[in-house]
Amino acid sequence: MARKLVLLLPNGDRPVLEQELAADELQLQEQLKKHPQLLPLDELGLSDPAIVIGRESSLDSGRIDLVMLANGGDLALIEFKTGPQNPDFRGCLAQLLDYGSDLWGMTVDDFDDRVARKYFASHHCPPDEVPPKPTLEGAATHAWGTQDNEAVGWRERLEAQLRDGSFHYIVVAQRFTAPVLRTLEYLNATMKGARFSAVELVRFAGPGEHAAFEARFVAGALPARAASAAAKSALAGVDELLALVTDDEYRHSLQDLFTAFASMDGLTVFWGTTGCSLRVAIPNRSPLSVGWVFPPGPPRWMGLTDVTLGFYEDSNGLQLSPAGHAALAAFIKKLDGLPGSVQPKPGAIRGRAFSPSAVTANLAEIEDAVRTVASDLIQT
Repeated sequence: MARKLVLLLPNGDRPVLEQELAADELQLQEQLKKHPQLLPLDELGLSDPAIVIGRESSLDSGRIDLVMLANGGDLALIEFKTGPQNPDFRGCLAQLLDYGSDLWGMTVDDFDDRVARKYFASHHCPPDEVPPKPTLEGAATHAWGTQDNEAVGWRERLEAQLRDGSFHYIVVAQRFTAPVLRTLEYLNATMKGARFSAVELVRFAGPGEHAAFEARFVAGALPARAASAAAKSALAGVDELLALVTDDEYRHSLQDLFTAFASMDGLTVFWGTTGCSLRVAIPNRSPLSVGWVFPPGPPRWMGLTDVTLGFYEDSNGLQLSPAGHAALAAFIKKLDGLPGSVQPKPGAIRGRAFSPSAVTANLAEIEDAVRTVASDLIQT
């Protein structure tokens, strides 16, 4: 039986809309192009707001229906299908992988030239949505600001994905079959870094030419379970990081630490090209970093090395609820008491820095502190 919904109009009318098939893929594409917020970003592991940076983007193996960049730099490749036929969907997945292989190994500048700039200069991009500077940098700055307070900014995050091929692959259709969902689960379980998702986008229509569209994450297409998504994200760059650690004890401690991060509700490990930040999704704001991990060697972002826990606070302060500030205060209090930790060199970082030996000595306490602050912050 087709789903129905009631549309509440200001004049008091209550027309009933009934689910019906979309006319074609173009009708679905247009809705997401105009309203990317339709996508269930949280369930897809993406941060809001997302921006469209490509449509019918031409690559060596074909044209990507839609290319989207989420807040922070996660890249999503989106294909649309209207039918439930297995061959159709299997072909769609193959197309997405072909597109990923085309992008794999590009530099950010190459990607900007091949995808973003061409989109902003094309008829596919509505004139009122062309950023003041029609480039990837211009679009990101226009949508999210400069984000100078992040160790892993959107550009470095995108660079890491282009290097590793760890993209978000999203199939959008009106309905899915069980074999297709099983294939998506298999790909998520066996492919490192990349994520495969299914989103059902349906059209509702009723009397008086009223219409509506609904997008929902499809159960069974991983990463539907939060733990699986977190583990995939947390462990995506671990091998490369650990390969740079020569101290056996410290390497094992870091492995245990990231395994723990993978099980923490609300925590995302956001990988760049030289390390990662630990971010917590806080309601009604962009994710907040509560820690950073870099490989041994020269100082990285803001002079940080190895493991630093805490948060960045510039002269404008943090826009958080009283409960959020209380959670961070408790976090810092826990960290202050850990032996061997030191004050980070940059004054804008409130927290504690840990050398390799201090990480090993305080491993259980570090895990507990991060788990607790993540849990507390997502409830604020």
